[in-house]
Amino acid sequence: MVKAWRAASLACLLVGLSACSLFNSEEDVVQMAPVPEFENQFTVGKQWETRVGKGVDDYFSALSPVVAYDSVFAAARYGQVRAFDLAGKRLWDQDLSRVESNNRFSGNTPNARVSGGLTAAYRRIYLGTENADVFALNAETGEIVWQAEVAGEVLAAPAVEDSLVVVITSNGHLVALDAHSGEQKWDIKIDQPALSLRSKAPPIISNGAIILGRSDGKIGLYLLESGQLLFETKLAQPKGSTEIDRIVDVDSKPALIGSQLYAVAYNGNLISVNLRSGEEDWKRSYSAYQNIASSGLNLFVTDVSDNVYSIERNNGIEKWTQGALSYRIVTAPAVDGNKVLVGDSEGYLYWLDRETGEFASKMLVDKSGLYVAPVVTSDKIILQTRSGKLIALDRS
Repeated sequence: MVKAWRAASLACLLVGLSACSLFNSEEDVVQMAPVPEFENQFTVGKQWETRVGKGVDDYFSALSPVVAYDSVFAAARYGQVRAFDLAGKRLWDQDLSRVESNNRFSGNTPNARVSGGLTAAYRRIYLGTENADVFALNAETGEIVWQAEVAGEVLAAPAVEDSLVVVITSNGHLVALDAHSGEQKWDIKIDQPALSLRSKAPPIISNGAIILGRSDGKIGLYLLESGQLLFETKLAQPKGSTEIDRIVDVDSKPALIGSQLYAVAYNGNLISVNLRSGEEDWKRSYSAYQNIASSGLNLFVTDVSDNVYSIERNNGIEKWTQGALSYRIVTAPAVDGNKVLVGDSEGYLYWLDRETGEFASKMLVDKSGLYVAPVVTSDKIILQTRSGKLIALDRS
């Protein structure tokens, strides 16, 4: 069946379309691959199912549940944040749509536009909004510990370490807040290209440095204490005659393994960089904006055409490609033992063999669709659907 979802999805990633729906009435432009047909090697049971508001609805979002402190935390775009125990019993419920926002984006509205998060640290849950607010919630009660205004929309999960909360805004401000009080410690402005993807890569904090994918096709390393730029490396060079052709954002969360950094750009490359020497070990041509997963000696990548790849991380050699999900708007991959998990926009969850990429099983979870990678714990797989369902499955 022909769908316009891919064009709509990419259009909604462009800066400036903050209220853009993924689904519209544009003419069909691409051929979505049919649901792959194969015999399931196993079936997976459902442990429990609950709901978090209306989810992210039809909007672009990278909101993902987080498992911490023997609890599952999840949020919805309109402001609901909920905590559940590991058996699915609700522990608390917070509604950020009832909290007044003093910034220029929203005032007091019934839509909190939660978009960046969730991150668990210091017995708190940190998240950001398109209304340019950052919140810290008490992980045990859901009470707001602090609320801070930043210089722009927060579309990616905060990074938290060394008592600092670091967020990147859609207009290029890298901001550090005190993790316990919300007080701003520093704010640096990073130059933005004329046009970029709307999504942002979550920052990573390691050894006193912030690792950040940028909209200019580069990875930058910044001193956590002050925001000073330490080092940068280029993943993509803008090319083409139009601004859209020249988009080279690094919106995928890099994978950091020891001192080795792996990162991928839209319209660019997948690279391996040694952070100790600053030297690039290898570079391969891939275009992606979904987060990278890693396990053992392999990286797993979903590209812009929704092909899933396994790549050897020591040399960049492609181990396998699974192309049967093309244009199904596939999530970032997650690793579950000897399987790789991805979901799609029609609500199917797929298990791929980690060594071969062949399909092992599939399951229709929710017709509203899956939009973020599954969260894999020791005994369950946590899924958040577009309509707000929060589902725990048995591990395979």
